[in-house]
Amino acid sequence: MKISIDGGSFKVAVETEYEGLIAESTAIFHETLKQAKSNDKAILRFLQIILEHRDEDDAIGYAAMGLLGWYNEVIDTVEDKDIELNLPKILPHLINPAGDLTATSANEASTFKH
Repeated sequence: MKISIDGGSFKVAVETEYEGLIAESTAIFHETLKQAKSNDKAILRFLQIILEHRDEDDAIGYAAMGLLGWYNEVIDTVEDKDIELNLPKILPHLINPAGDLTATSANEASTFKH
């Protein structure tokens, strides 16, 4: 199985076996999430690893698997086929999950209050 990550300004790919992949990638995502304390910070950490260690196969593999674990839990179930994570298309939904729905929502003023 090939995991490709298209970051807009970079593209990396990792070849791996599907057997046990989902459990391992989910574990990597959860461990990073525990340290980062939020989905967006975990994603940023994986992107940081890719950008800072783009010549190290182990680091790229770790980050790709973490992103796959996040994708599997948050976006859609991963199946046993090649996958491309197109981050420019995915990340806006992470930043603004409600999307344009808030434009006509009566709760718009309080949607993003912390």
